[in-house]
Amino acid sequence: MTVKELMKEYNLEIDDIRWFLSNREAERLLSFPQDRKELIRYIWSGELENNLYNMEEKYIENLQEQMDRNITDESDVRDFLKEAELAAHKRKQQK
Repeated sequence: MTVKELMKEYNLEIDDIRWFLSNREAERLLSFPQDRKELIRYIWSGELENNLYNMEEKYIENLQEQMDRNITDESDVRDFLKEAELAAHKRKQQK
């Protein structure tokens, strides 16, 4: 089974994955130390931009590649998709 097939099973769209990964990145940004220098360096260096550019597509491709190479299994992907599904439900409830 492919990652995209599993996404359909969980009724997830690419936008749901983008939302979930955006939440993760927001948590990461909020966790930077009080000394704002590291956060400034992260933004200035282009690392933030690189992490955000097509993040959902890259993530899905990486998951699929890991499954294809037997680095991760379907249950690990399902765990991720369950988290994304929960985030999608919370997002829809907030609207």
